[in-house]
Amino acid sequence: MNKYISTFYFCAITLIFSCTDPNLIGLEVQPPSDGISVSLTSNKNNLKLSTISEDSLRSDEASTLLLGAINDPVFGNNQGFFLTQILLSGNSIDLGDYSQIVVDSSFITYNYSGYYGAINNQVDIGIRELERPINTWDFQGIFKDSVYYSNFSNWDSNPGEWVESYSIIDEDTISPILKIKLHNLKIEEFLYNAIGLGENNFIDNETFLNHFSGLMVWASSWNNTILYLNPTGTNSKMSIYYHNINDADSVLSLDFSLSGDAARVNLFNDKDMSQLLQQADTSTNTYVQSMAGYKTVIEIQHLDTLKTFFKNKAINRVNLSFELDGTDTMNYSAHNKLFLVRVDENGKDFFLSDLILEGEEYFGGKLENGKYTFNITRYFYQLLNNEDYTNKLYLVASGGAINASRTILPKNKISFNIIYTDL
Repeated sequence: MNKYISTFYFCAITLIFSCTDPNLIGLEVQPPSDGISVSLTSNKNNLKLSTISEDSLRSDEASTLLLGAINDPVFGNNQGFFLTQILLSGNSIDLGDYSQIVVDSSFITYNYSGYYGAINNQVDIGIRELERPINTWDFQGIFKDSVYYSNFSNWDSNPGEWVESYSIIDEDTISPILKIKLHNLKIEEFLYNAIGLGENNFIDNETFLNHFSGLMVWASSWNNTILYLNPTGTNSKMSIYYHNINDADSVLSLDFSLSGDAARVNLFNDKDMSQLLQQADTSTNTYVQSMAGYKTVIEIQHLDTLKTFFKNKAINRVNLSFELDGTDTMNYSAHNKLFLVRVDENGKDFFLSDLILEGEEYFGGKLENGKYTFNITRYFYQLLNNEDYTNKLYLVASGGAINASRTILPKNKISFNIIYTDL
């Protein structure tokens, strides 16, 4: 006979000997063809649930660059900014005599795929040049073949603000753009350092990057928006428009790439638990936040009792489900998908074999009908039979380095259900 039981109430020792009498543990008997089903809640203390901060996330070569800041009423301050190289659009670029060049205008533009929060124009975007390699023995730039994390701090920027103004163009179209106008004086300085000192640093990217480390881009006072910038978009580039001093009617331009082999790193502000605890109720809810915010810890209690009960039983299916609290708004929407990972005795986390061997469709984790449900049958079997498996899981954001979502989960709406068969 199939039985459907939850891990939340294994402290009832009678469950080990009999599941046929619902009066013993308050069961509701279903028709015999459906077997006996048991539905219990988290208040039985068989799961220990808590929220902890993420240390950092790997964030180099991100497909989406996060720019902005949100003062979330529950999660507090969340900021995203980034470092990026700019690359030449070709080799052996020759602009001629620097003294004959007049800069007309220059822009950095990014296509953006969306935003988190509520888009507005009340923002101060800032851009500064990263410390040049020739000026320091410490920071030597960022590199495409290196690994960087969201708390990377071994960098500095030169004084001098590049941004003159900015605008968001066609925000309701298929391909909206963030357009940042740069100060002509900074671009003149940029060109002077590149070609005005008797050397042409526009010969190739290796030469150029040895001279120019890149840019730091941030939003200093954006209170409720994080833009999702696309560095590989068709309009994502830096452009300088200029003319020859002897030909005022000439229209010349020089483009730089922000994609391809350009190294880039998303950076996020630190978020310790004290920030969350100021406004969140961790006694009744648990929390997940992208951008190196927070993750939920699930610890399965009474493991010895579980091993005793499931001895000589076949585990058919195990589901772990989380339900939203229902208060998420359009401005602070929940994650479309979460991940569940296991933690070893050294605190290192791993993908579950259910995901690796069976695939995402089997494993689950997508938000459907207000719930995230995971099939963790293989993990639970190993937990019962492999001494190397710990009873600890992390619930984490999917794409946490490229989105700004956050999710609130009531502890009393988390269910751990097991279907098994007697052998």
